[in-house]
Amino acid sequence: MAYRSRLLFALGLCCLASPAAAEEAVVDASVASDAGGANADSVRAAEPASPSAQETGWQFSVAPYLWMAGLKGDMGVSEEVEPVAVDLSFIDILGALKFALMGKFEARNGRFVATADIVYLSMSASKDIDIREADFLDVKLGSKTFISTLTAGYRPVDEGRQFVDLFAGGRIYSMKTSLDLEGPQRSFSGSKTQTWLDPVIGVRFQSPIGERWSVAAYGDIGGFGIGSHLTWQASGVIQYDLSQRWSLSAGWRHLDVDYDHNGFVFDAAMDGPILGAIYRF
Repeated sequence: MAYRSRLLFALGLCCLASPAAAEEAVVDASVASDAGGANADSVRAAEPASPSAQETGWQFSVAPYLWMAGLKGDMGVSEEVEPVAVDLSFIDILGALKFALMGKFEARNGRFVATADIVYLSMSASKDIDIREADFLDVKLGSKTFISTLTAGYRPVDEGRQFVDLFAGGRIYSMKTSLDLEGPQRSFSGSKTQTWLDPVIGVRFQSPIGERWSVAAYGDIGGFGIGSHLTWQASGVIQYDLSQRWSLSAGWRHLDVDYDHNGFVFDAAMDGPILGAIYRF
C-alpha cells in the first residue's frame, strides 16, 4: 500500500512538472529567437548599403584640378608667315601665365552620365619658340585658349566603385593667338581668333585597388575632318577616397589637336601631370 501511494505521488509530480517544463522551454525558445533576430538586425545594420540603394536619383560632382601641362607643336595666325614651333614646358608656361581656370562637372542618374570639362589659359611667351623664317630674329607669342569637352553617355557596367562609361559629345575650342615677329629688315604683327567644334567619342573605366584606392582611365578621339583633322585625349589617375563626398586624384593627361584653317594653325599637344579633388553632392 505504501509502495502504491509513493508511485501515485511521483506520477502526480510529473504531471504537474511537465506543463511548467514545456512552458519554460517555450519561453527559452522565444528568448533565443528574439536574440537571434536582434543579432541578425545588428549584422544587417553593420553591412554597408549596396550601391543601388545608396545611389538613387541624380548625383552631381565638381572637380577642380591643376593640369601641369607643357605645350609642344606649331602655331600660326596667317598664311603670310610660317607657323612658329613652340616647345614650352610647364615651368615656361607658368612663367608666361596670366590667368588659368580648370575644372570638371559631372551629373548622373542611374546609367545616364553627362560631363563638362573646361580648360582656360591666357599667356604671353617669347622664349623656347623656334622661328622658321630667317628674316625674323625675335618673337612674341600671345595666346588665350578656351577648351571645353561636353559629353553624354551610358554606363553599361555599374558595380559601385567599378564601372565603364561610353560617351559621345563635342569638344569646343575658342583660341585667340597673336604673333609679333621682328627682324633686321622685316617685321610682322598679326592676331586671329578661331572657334570650332570637334565631335568626339570616348570611354572611361574605373576599378578599385583597395578599400579607399581606385584607378581610373579616360580616352576619346574625334575631329574626323569636321573641325580638326584629328584630336585625341587620354588620361590615367589614381584616386583616394577621403570620405563619401571627397576624393583626391593624381595622374597624367595628354591632349593632341591637329587643326588649320585659313592660315590659323594649332597643331600641338598639351601633356603633363594632373592633380585634382572631387566633391560629390
